[in-house]
Amino acid sequence: MLRFLGLLVLLTLSFGFGYLWGKQPTNNLEQTVKDFSRNMVDTTLGIERDFHRRQSLVDAKGRVIQAKAELLNKNTSEAAKELAEAVTSLETVTRGEKSIDPQARLRELTGKIRELRLELSLGKKVSSTKLDEIQKDLDALLRK
Repeated sequence: MLRFLGLLVLLTLSFGFGYLWGKQPTNNLEQTVKDFSRNMVDTTLGIERDFHRRQSLVDAKGRVIQAKAELLNKNTSEAAKELAEAVTSLETVTRGEKSIDPQARLRELTGKIRELRLELSLGKKVSSTKLDEIQKDLDALLRK
């Protein structure tokens, strides 16, 4: 009988300590799960923003290349339209950008493209080397 009571006390104590020990980590576990889900959402949104940024930069680069092809075909009105579309693509990038350095570079690049578009619409001769420079700048932004 003494053995039975000792075993019963031992089981009760072990159950009590197990219950108390098991109750403590649930708060930590809930906090860990909340932190993990928050980090996952932040990472996913960051990837999505970067994807849209790159997509707009690639679209702008494609428009600049198309403008260069139109310029070689001596079709300046179509080249000006393509440059206008490139400016629109770059403006969508600057709207979503938060960091300062790439945003300044994008605004400078947008200014260059607007100047070229203005020169084309005024009928001035534009060399394809300026478009090559813009294309290289877009490549540099895509690598970041």
